[in-house]
Amino acid sequence: MVSKIKVFNSLRGKLIIMAIVLIVIPIAAISLIYSLTVKDIIKDQYTETAIQSVFEAGEKLNFILDDIQEFSTVIASNSEMLYMLDHRYEYRVDDFERVLRNFILSRDDIEVIDLVQNDTYYSVGSKKANWERRINPALEESSGQPMWLPTESEEIEILSGKFSRNYFTLARKIVDFNTLKAYGYLLIDLEEVVLEQAYGELKDSENTEVLICDAQGNIVSHTDKSKIGGSIKTEPYAQTVLADKTGHNYILYQSDVDKVAIYSTIESNGWKLIKTIPTDYMYGEFYQIQRYFMIGGFVYTIIIILFFLFFSFRYTEPMMRMMSVIKRVEQGDLTARTEVKSSDEVGQLGHSLNKMISEMQKLIDQLIREEQEKQEVELEALHAQINPHFLYNTLNTIKWMAKIQGNNSVSKAITALVKLLRISTNLGREMISLEEEIDYVKNYIVIQKLRFNKAMSIDYIVDESCMNLLVPKLILQPIVENSIIYGMEDERRELQIKISAYLMDGQLITEIQDDGPGIAPEILRSIFGNDSSKSKFSKVGLNNVNQRVKLYCGENYGLEIETEIGKGTRVIVNLPVIRFNKETEEYGGNDV
Repeated sequence: MVSKIKVFNSLRGKLIIMAIVLIVIPIAAISLIYSLTVKDIIKDQYTETAIQSVFEAGEKLNFILDDIQEFSTVIASNSEMLYMLDHRYEYRVDDFERVLRNFILSRDDIEVIDLVQNDTYYSVGSKKANWERRINPALEESSGQPMWLPTESEEIEILSGKFSRNYFTLARKIVDFNTLKAYGYLLIDLEEVVLEQAYGELKDSENTEVLICDAQGNIVSHTDKSKIGGSIKTEPYAQTVLADKTGHNYILYQSDVDKVAIYSTIESNGWKLIKTIPTDYMYGEFYQIQRYFMIGGFVYTIIIILFFLFFSFRYTEPMMRMMSVIKRVEQGDLTARTEVKSSDEVGQLGHSLNKMISEMQKLIDQLIREEQEKQEVELEALHAQINPHFLYNTLNTIKWMAKIQGNNSVSKAITALVKLLRISTNLGREMISLEEEIDYVKNYIVIQKLRFNKAMSIDYIVDESCMNLLVPKLILQPIVENSIIYGMEDERRELQIKISAYLMDGQLITEIQDDGPGIAPEILRSIFGNDSSKSKFSKVGLNNVNQRVKLYCGENYGLEIETEIGKGTRVIVNLPVIRFNKETEEYGGNDV
């Protein structure tokens, strides 16, 4: 009795039982279940795959249309454009077309940009034979939201000839959202080919028909160009498709043959992407696969039974030995090894198991090193970050200075910016002298004064003995930046900032004090948290400074903030005294 239990509980015995129970006995039942249910399931899965491909094409179209809508928002909200429209009698037609041309040159997919203001018409891009644009009544009643207009055929003049092209249009009323004053209408024409390129892969045979229609059933794009401008309302699937405002699905319907219509809703404007295909063509490959499956299933059954019998005797023994070794390793014995007697896959598995055990300790040590290196990499990434808004505003300031002022101011601004970038991008030095750090702040202040064009007073009270002490790079500028950002709120008085550095109790103390509005208690409490929201107060910058100080100098060092609403803020940076010996190239001081 005991020997029988051992046989039935062994892997070898279970494999033999599996071959009989799971292959021989169920084969008839599986064939019956397949013919009754699995066939329909596979059909549904095949259809679901087709639905997914249409849905993905719809998502691609949605991305394209959203991008165009965002681009129209950039044009409609352009401050220069709004000013020119508000003072249109002071500008010529060429001035308006110059601004519009700057926009159209930045895009490859846009053919024409039209700007209509009362009786005045501006246009850039392809030249239309009929240049007059009729404003849709719904567009006149709109409040500035984008509207997509159906595709229309237009005559385009190229050199001495005329060519017909299909254009679909994004139109919107231009409204200054500060004054709610309407200035006219913006119309952006795109060639219908842009849509076809997005869904072109869905056209996989001559029997397939792919189209896009709007919410009213008007055909915007079609693989058969002669049908553009028509309607799908006469199609059997039209009512169901148009009634589904947001979904994607399929509909079986009867036309000249049995067909399926697969559709997806484009979220940005409610258009429908529709693919129709005959069911016989759609499931043709499936029916062929079904025949091969039945033949292959029978052959497979015979082979798998023989394989199980061979496998149970040939491969279970070395596997049992490996299982024994694995159990020893689970108990912490990393000296265990399995005996390898063959050079086949099982033998290679044995070699791999032995190698895995010998490498396990190395991997544990490697994980510890990688975790340490990860913090260093993240820290280097912090140093590589440069505020794009700051760079943009700075370079924009230099550009306008070049037009208004002389070369001296431009040279001064560029020199300061180069000095800033030299330190910011120098990832090879993590520690710099306090003198270099203060020079960085001075150059930053030069640029900020040019940017804001507002009086600010900066006092530096730095003990001369502190100038050569080493500090982590870029720890003062984020603090000064916050003082300027908050201090610029009150435009009625000059902002005063004082930067101090001195030695006290064996530490280097650096203070940045301003007479700004102070920090609200709720913001002060969250400065050293993990919230990464981009607010006007750069608490992320202060938190990064605090983390870098602790990482390079120890947990005993970091930032302290003292503030009072209406009276200003003082940020105290506690640092160790670190000196660099140029002769020995070694650091010295406390907590180094």
